[in-house]
Amino acid sequence: MILDRRLDPDTPVTLDVREAPLVDVLRQIATPLGASCAILPTSIQIVPGRAAVRLVASDAERSRTISALPPAPRRLARRRAAWSWDDGARPRDLLEAIAAAAGIDLAGLDDIPHDHLAAADLPSLPLAERLDLLLAQFDRRIDWETARGRSARVELAIVPLPPEVPGGGAAIVVGAPSGGPAVVPPPRAGNARRPPAAGMTTWTLDVAAPLDQLLATVAKRMDLELALDRDGLRRKGIAAAEIVRLSVKDVDRDTLLDGIVGPLELAWTIEGRTLRVGPKTD
Repeated sequence: MILDRRLDPDTPVTLDVREAPLVDVLRQIATPLGASCAILPTSIQIVPGRAAVRLVASDAERSRTISALPPAPRRLARRRAAWSWDDGARPRDLLEAIAAAAGIDLAGLDDIPHDHLAAADLPSLPLAERLDLLLAQFDRRIDWETARGRSARVELAIVPLPPEVPGGGAAIVVGAPSGGPAVVPPPRAGNARRPPAAGMTTWTLDVAAPLDQLLATVAKRMDLELALDRDGLRRKGIAAAEIVRLSVKDVDRDTLLDGIVGPLELAWTIEGRTLRVGPKTD
């Protein structure tokens, strides 16, 4: 759990939570800070404004880029280790030290503002994620595309986070200052999004969250009970905690649910007050 350095850690927060989904708890924490929350596969980051959308887009881009790298830099990017520093550590010093230990030439360090960080003790994480966890607090990330060169040393560059693209990216942005949660499935190629009927409730959400938590939150918002066929998911080789990445705006209920379960080839039905989700039947 990362609280961005630009947010005041002494801001009072009042919680009244009973058996609530994690995303609702995070929303109550983030809202008084004027913040949003990005739920990523290995971290949860509370960041100013709507920066969570950019973080999730960056996380997805990093994963795609590293998967396509040659074997040596790919192994380096995925090398796991813990990382800790004392109160008052300077970000440039930390980045220089981790780059030197990994045998990396890191361009762009001079653009990192002078600062002193609070003490941190991170668990074992891949090198690429460790670097980006720190750089995200300065709206920056590592560009792993530059690791494709033929140099004996890995040459990487620090670059800005990707811009926020309306309707694009993938984040569950919790407690964004612009309003409540939004659930947004990306439209499938060749299928135009159907417009909601006049007066119909619409949904808007940027999401990267575990399937079971996302469905539980959506069901609650629809005043439904969730019945998730976990045994059926296991038989199909799908983890209930599979990360679902969506981005939609002003869609109807059916489009929203299709966007959540469709990419996993699951099906949903509503029977009375129950939302049932499981593998498609033949």
